[in-house]
Amino acid sequence: MSDNDDDLCVPKSAMYKLIKELLPQVRLSGDAKDLIVTSCNEFIHLLATESNLVCENQSKRLILPDHVLLALDNLGFGEYKNDCVEVMKQMQEEVDKRRRIKNKLDKPGIPQEELLRQQNLLFAEARKQQQIMDNKEEWQRMQQEAQQALQRQASLNQELINPVLKSSVTTQQEDDDNYD
Repeated sequence: MSDNDDDLCVPKSAMYKLIKELLPQVRLSGDAKDLIVTSCNEFIHLLATESNLVCENQSKRLILPDHVLLALDNLGFGEYKNDCVEVMKQMQEEVDKRRRIKNKLDKPGIPQEELLRQQNLLFAEARKQQQIMDNKEEWQRMQQEAQQALQRQASLNQELINPVLKSSVTTQQEDDDNYD
């Protein structure tokens, strides 16, 4: 294979991971891993080429799974057809499952207008709750200010009354002294 073919190959890291998952008890040298990766790439290239020939022989322009299965037969790997069909079914189920999930997210079954109405209701409720909280905080702040004002007033009254009381007590004592 040439250097340009590296762009058209299965990534080595992906193949190494696959080998490790499938055969965890087997230890392979780096050269053996590279040989397996090269063999896989050659097999894929050979299968794709044969599938293309089958497709062209049937006057088709798009390679279908049936063309690949026929190519396996032509190459002498017919014994793997059942496994390939099984894997293809599993893959299709997974693709269908992902599509259903994506469709549920894209189209939840509720019209866009209804979703917008519900969103606006939620925003209105959130604003209302925020306003209530702001009003409570404002009320508490006003109560604190009023309490502080009353305390200041009481303190001022006390300051004003104390000198008057002292002068009245002093005046009373002087009056008492005058009557003696």
